Amino acid sequence: MPDLLNPLRRRWAEASGHLPTRAEQVTLVQRRIYVLPSGRGLFIIAVAIVLLLIGVNYQLALAYLVAFLLGGLMQVALHATYRNLAGLNVRPGRSPLAREGETLVFALGLASPGRRREGIRAFVNTNGAHEGRPRKRARVHSEATDLEADTSGHLDLALSGCPRGVHPLGRITLESRAPYGLIRAWSYVHFPWVGLIAPAPESPPPPLPYGEGAPDSPGRVSQVAHDPDSLREYVPGDSLRRVAWKQVAKSGQWFTRTGTAASRNELHLDWNALLLPGLEARLARMAAWVERARNENVAYRLTLPNGSLEMADGAAQARDAEILLAAYPTRPETIDGLRS
Repeated sequence: MPDLLNPLRRRWAEASGHLPTRAEQVTLVQRRIYVLPSGRGLFIIAVAIVLLLIGVNYQLALAYLVAFLLGGLMQVALHATYRNLAGLNVRPGRSPLAREGETLVFALGLASPGRRREGIRAFVNTNGAHEGRPRKRARVHSEATDLEADTSGHLDLALSGCPRGVHPLGRITLESRAPYGLIRAWSYVHFPWVGLIAPAPESPPPPLPYGEGAPDSPGRVSQVAHDPDSLREYVPGDSLRRVAWKQVAKSGQWFTRTGTAASRNELHLDWNALLLPGLEARLARMAAWVERARNENVAYRLTLPNGSLEMADGAAQARDAEILLAAYPTRPETIDGLRS
């Protein structure tokens, strides 16, 4: 019997959102959707009951008629609101990455097979620490969205005021009161999904630590040869030094020059070489160096107690470095719910 009950309990726990699901996508089926009258729906029910009692006591056919019409309206509203969620496909997006003081935005993906859906929104309950109230729970809402048949969309859940570190989103509630507002239909989805808050860079940014412990000494220069005619489309985060300005002026489109023979500075950002007191101060110094190296097109190798990066430059290297700094002291590969 225990072997039979355990799968049933797990299935119920996943459907109610108390246990994270390992599925990459959840379809809202009948057992996952709950419905109850809204405030306006309860008022309609109360009016129908009063009219029914009046009809019984005074034998008024009109009271019977209106009471049954209101009852039919509630039944139609229940079915329409339920269908607004039934069959909806929900999946988590990429793990968001932000800095201290910025908003952490989780993009929840939606797909609407078969029919149009209206007024769908999502919310999560947080512990209140995001708003500076550690003992009070807070609710974070998304904006309502409409989905046409056989299209996809997303709902943004924004957490503000998060400290540095790893932040699980927790159980998400999807709800709709469309099309009449008389019935509230809702469902729970819970994915192992986390966001990361990286440390804010130290300001003003200190000089890069070129050389062996001498911040002002020149760094190691590496010659990098390329085909001089190689261009690609500009990607946000590319160094402005590598923008092909002549092509920008001619065509009005932005291109990045990948083929210009060039040299680059290389350095090693080593956690053990930092002499600053305080953990957050050391993380802020590392974040400042990573940002400055990216802006100055400097390649670097990063060594932290929770991981390391090989020599590279560019936006991808900067993002990987921010993930390491945000997850400290945890190794990123051990974080459950980190989605790339």
